[in-house]
Parts: sequence; C-alpha cells; structure tokens
Amino acid sequence: MEMHTDDGRPIPTTDEGADPGLAALRQATAAYTRLRDTLGAERQRAARLERELAEARRERTELARREVEALGRLADARRQLAVESERATQLAAAVGQVHRGLYSGSTSAMLLDASLQITTATRGYYVSMPDLRIRAASGVPARIGEPASPFVAAICQRVIERGDALQWNSEHGPDGVDPSPDEQFREGVAVIVAVRGAPAGVIVALDKAVGEFQPDDVRSLVSIGGEAGIAVENAELRDEIQRAYLSTVTMLADTIEAADPYTHGHCTQVALYAREAARRLGLDDALTRVTCYAALLHDIGKIGVSDGVLNKPGPLLEEERTLMQAHVRIGHDLLRNVPALGDVAPAVLHHHEWWNGTGYPKGLRGGEIPMPSRIVAVVDAYCAMLDRRSYKAPVTPEQAKAELRRCAGTQFDPDVVDAALAAIDAVDTTPELREPGCWLLPGLTCPDVSAAARR
Repeated sequence: MEMHTDDGRPIPTTDEGADPGLAALRQATAAYTRLRDTLGAERQRAARLERELAEARRERTELARREVEALGRLADARRQLAVESERATQLAAAVGQVHRGLYSGSTSAMLLDASLQITTATRGYYVSMPDLRIRAASGVPARIGEPASPFVAAICQRVIERGDALQWNSEHGPDGVDPSPDEQFREGVAVIVAVRGAPAGVIVALDKAVGEFQPDDVRSLVSIGGEAGIAVENAELRDEIQRAYLSTVTMLADTIEAADPYTHGHCTQVALYAREAARRLGLDDALTRVTCYAALLHDIGKIGVSDGVLNKPGPLLEEERTLMQAHVRIGHDLLRNVPALGDVAPAVLHHHEWWNGTGYPKGLRGGEIPMPSRIVAVVDAYCAMLDRRSYKAPVTPEQAKAELRRCAGTQFDPDVVDAALAAIDAVDTTPELREPGCWLLPGLTCPDVSAAARR
C-alpha cells in the first residue's frame, strides 16, 4: 500500500524488513494521524459543549431575569393588595360612619366627614337637592342651612346633568363655572347621592392633602354616595317611625293627664327640663334618650290608681299612700314589656328614691339611684310645686327653686339640682329648647353595619 506525507507526497516503499527506521516512521505517522483525528473530534465536541454551555447560560440568565420580573410583579401585587386592603378598610369604616349618622341625627355631617377621610380631601360640602342648600361644610366659606354659592350650585347642577362623577382642577375647571375669590380651590370631585333613584344631594370633596385625586378616590366617593343614599332613605323612614312613636307616647302621657286634670302638660314640661339637664350633666345619647322618655312617662303607672286617690283634697290614709306609691311599680311593669322602652322602666321605677335612702320603692341611696331617675326626681318635683293640685296651691318659680336647693343632699342629688336649675332657666328663656320630643327611641341603637360595608 502506498503511503503519503502530510503534504500529499508519496513515501517510497521499501522492504520493511530491510529498513526498520522506515517501519517505525510509518507507525508513528499512523499514530499521529489517529491522534490528529481524535483531537479534531474532541475539538468539535468541545465547541459543541461550549455552544451548549453558552445556550444554557443564556437560558439561565433569561430565567433569572424572568424570576426577577416575577418577583417584582409579586411585590407590586402585594403592595397593591395592601393598598386595596387599606382602602377597603377605610371604605368600610367610612360606610359605617355614614350609617351611624342615621342613629345620631347627623347624617349629612357624618357623610361629608367620611367622604373627606376616604379621599384625604381637606375641605368640602354636602349640598341637598333640589333646594341647593348647604347641609354640611368643612374648611369652606359656607354656613349650614344657607343657599349654595353660585360656584357650588353650578358644580352640583353640572353633576346632576352628567349623571356621573365630576372631577376638575385649577387648570381644567368645569366649563362656564367661575369661582369667587374665596373659592379658588386647587381641585375637586363631586358625586351624586340618590334616594329612590332621584338626586337627593351632592358630595363635593376639595383639595386632596397630598397629590391629586386618583380614580380610586373617585370610585370610593361614588361608593360612599351610594351608601349615603341608603342612609338618607333610612333616615326618612326613621323620622316617620319616630313621629308615629312619639305620637303614641304623647297619647300615653295625655292619658295620665286625663286622669289628673291638675297636671295637664306636666309630663311634657318635665321631659323638656330633663332633656336639657341631661345634656348639661354630660350624659351620652343613650342615657339622654332614657331620661327624656322616663320624664315623659314617669307617671304612667297612675293609670292603675283610682281617681279618688289621685284627686283626694286632704291627706292620704296609709292604705291610700301605699296605693299611690305603687304607681312606680305599675309603670315599671307596663314599660318593661315594650322592647323600645325596656331601659326606661328602671328609671321610672326609681324616680321617687331619695338621695339619703329614705325614698321608695327600694330605699336606694346616692349613686345606687339611676342617673335618669335622679334627674326626673328633681324636675318632677319642681313642676309639681308649680302645679295647682286638689290638695295644695301652686308656688312661684323662685320658691320652687329655693326648695330644690334646700333639699339638695337629702332628697336630691346636689349636682343634679345645679344642672336642673340651669336647665330650667335655659328652657324657660330659649324657644328652641321648648320643642317637645326626643330625637330617637330609647331602645334604638346603631346596628352592625359590616354587611353594608362589605357590599
């Protein structure tokens, strides 16, 4: 077989046995060729591995990049979830505040306050429709009850025309709406409060504390407006129920007075003085309502006392006195079976207890006597002294007040006497305080608004 060098020249052939060096050369050449081929294959394999390694590195880099992006999106999602959770919490609190306004008589004020809190607006209005009057205001040049300014009225009318939220700023204000010099607000959002499908009012939130109003702020304000419509509608229903209830209670009081012609108007007057005294003593809304109704109905138990005993011109016999004193238990038993008046029953039961413990029916003393009972005791005594009765002539207001002071510390709580005397003067000289009735039923409390908040 003919052999060749690397450059292709033939290698002369000779007898291998005659030239051992040539045989060794041929063996070396063959080994070299095999090594060269092996090396070439290894180089190709190395190049392939390098390409595969480079591709793996690119894939790993891409995976790492995608992982970083995914982690970033996850972090953003978590932050957004935290923001949404906080906003949902704030919205739930705001909705609860709006509904609680129903039970404190301040729906408009709580509605505006909730709107400002949820949007972090620094000022705003709540304007009733269609009369365009200010019902609540914060940080703005307006007073409750007055007509809305031309600027605010135009904003409200524009919202009603749109039927949707209206947002503006100092650069892009509502067309054709010119603010006055003291209404140069930086920005604002206005939404409708609808009741039974008709506009009942407009919430106007102005000048966000930090930054500008965002779409989430507008959505939150629209949600509050929707809940406010429910609250306003409920407030109207509440007022209807309240008027009907007060009519029933007043009828009961009139029934008492019909049995005792000398006490016409007595229960209503006692209720007016008691309400103002409770306010001056700092009682909360619940106790004030109990006090009002206890004053109005403190003698309801006299229905069970005969007219002969009630109107007897002379001193009562022991048996008659016992029967007269039973009117507090009769009144208590009547009222405790009425759910809305259950808390009033104990106040009626104890309104003849004495501060020193010598009263009836249980001989309670000092702080053991419920505060509403202590108030009713003082103002009832004052009004009774002014009334003409079958067994006594009336006294003057000055004489009655002097008697209250004299009995402070024995028959009456001294602090209550001081508050009642101030209340009597206030009611007698202030027409607004002589409006009869109380705002809410004693047993009416704010319900759990969590269901409304979750909507």
